[in-house]
Order: sequence, then structure tokens, then C-alpha cells
Amino acid sequence: MNRATVEYKTRERRCVYTTPKSYLELVKLFKSLLAASRKESAQAVSRLDSGLKKLRETTESVSQLNHDLKHMLEDAAIKKEKAEQIAETVSREKAIAEVETANAQVEKDQVAKIAKDVGKKQRDTEADLAKAEPAVEAAMQVGWQHHFCSR
Repeated sequence: MNRATVEYKTRERRCVYTTPKSYLELVKLFKSLLAASRKESAQAVSRLDSGLKKLRETTESVSQLNHDLKHMLEDAAIKKEKAEQIAETVSREKAIAEVETANAQVEKDQVAKIAKDVGKKQRDTEADLAKAEPAVEAAMQVGWQHHFCSR
């Protein structure tokens, strides 16, 4: 307080006197400023405590999420490996099926060729039979007549 009085005197060239009433008002002002400062400090501490609590909760949540993620990644890796094995099996079976399909197609082509040859031989044979039937019937007629006549 004395320092402020000296500074005021040098700047304003006036003296300042502290009376008991002004001193009491100064103490009252100081108390109210101190109370306001303490209140602001308490609020700041409360906000910081709340923030620290939330940070701890967030840290725990992140730790749990990391733990869960680790297990999920392990499960995903196992599932990926199984899927790759299944894909490999399917690929092998597909290749086998393609070979079997190709073999079946070759066999189908051979059967079709054989069926075509058999059909052609059947038509030729039927045509030969159709040509030979009248001669066989005529020979049989002659043979029956000869057989019955010679008795």
C-alpha cells in the first residue's frame, strides 16, 4: 500500500492518506476479490477434475476397444485362413470338374460319332434287307414249292 501511495504522489503530485474507513473499505474490496478468485479457482479445479475423470474413462474405453480389436483381428485372420483354404479346395475341385467336363465332352463326341456310324450302318443294313427280302421270299417260295412238289 505504501508503494502505491508513493507512486501516486510522484505521478499526480498529490498526497494520499489512508484513513481507517478507507482502509476498511480496501480490506473489504480485497476480501471480495479474494473470494471471487477462490471461487474461480475452485471452478477451474472442478472442471479439471471432471476433465481428468473423463480422460481416465476414455483411456479405459480405448484400452478395452484395443483389446476387443486385437481379438477381432485374430478371429478375422483365422476366418481369412479358413476362407483361403476353402477357396483353394474349390479351385482344385473346379479344376477337377473342368477336366471331368472335358472328358465327358470327348466321350459325348465319341458316343455321338458311334451313334452316327451305327445309324448309318442301320440304314445301310435296312436298305440291304429291304433289297434282299424280295429275293429271300422268292427263294422261300421256290424252296417250299420244291419241298412240297418233290414229295
